[in-house]
Amino acid sequence: MVMEQSDILSRLTDIVDNTVARGDQSIHLNHTSTEARCLAAIEIVHATILPRMIQISNDEEDAVTLSVNNGRVASMSDTAMDGVQSNTPETTAEHVAQILAMICSGTGLKLHSTPPDNTDEVAATGIPTSEIEGAFDVMELFHDEAAPDADTALDKPAVLNEACGLAASFHSEAKKITDQRILIGHDDTAVAGPDGVLTQNLDAVGQLMDDLATWDAENGGQEASPQLVILRSCREETPSLTICRDIDATAMVVHHTRRLGAVVQMWKSLTAK
Repeated sequence: MVMEQSDILSRLTDIVDNTVARGDQSIHLNHTSTEARCLAAIEIVHATILPRMIQISNDEEDAVTLSVNNGRVASMSDTAMDGVQSNTPETTAEHVAQILAMICSGTGLKLHSTPPDNTDEVAATGIPTSEIEGAFDVMELFHDEAAPDADTALDKPAVLNEACGLAASFHSEAKKITDQRILIGHDDTAVAGPDGVLTQNLDAVGQLMDDLATWDAENGGQEASPQLVILRSCREETPSLTICRDIDATAMVVHHTRRLGAVVQMWKSLTAK
């Protein structure tokens, strides 16, 4: 009993210390990294004792609603990716961590907290925030942010990273969406990219580059650079491949099919500059 009282007092102290006064039901998280935004969101969930529905969203129209009670996530619902309703996965620590990482990778992160229609329907038990934080580490969801220098020096990545072409910019921006990306120079075939499915299968990547070169030759150079080529999977759970080409280089990005809208938006943003 003494231990339980001590734990309760410690918890209450944490809640009081972390309480932030606000004028409305929304909190904006302006932290500079995905990991920092995720951890800040988790801290807010941890400090939520009374039953609440917390909607987490970003400017890219990604969103999820967490049913929270007693500082635990009881359920997850109303998931949307790129503004399109998506099948909400089973509420596990791993799924909550994955969805949070996707949403927190976007800009304009906002948490909107409202009371549930029926407080009795929100269970006081659920997933502790410590398990969700543990899932972040186990799944290495912030691997590319934690180690920005981990791009594999397969040939001359320094030259490519300094390039200012559209493909190089596309490759750099794509880290917000996935760490499965690669950049190939056209003149010297230098390659840069984090260790992943593309950098580990350079033969297949080379074959695809040959196919693209043949395509250009057959069109007699009629396809003006830059180009965006999308190989979309017909199933949402199967990854898609997006290719961005300019005169100097080609970037390839493997990503969740439901992130296709974010990829196209990124292309529009870069070509508008």
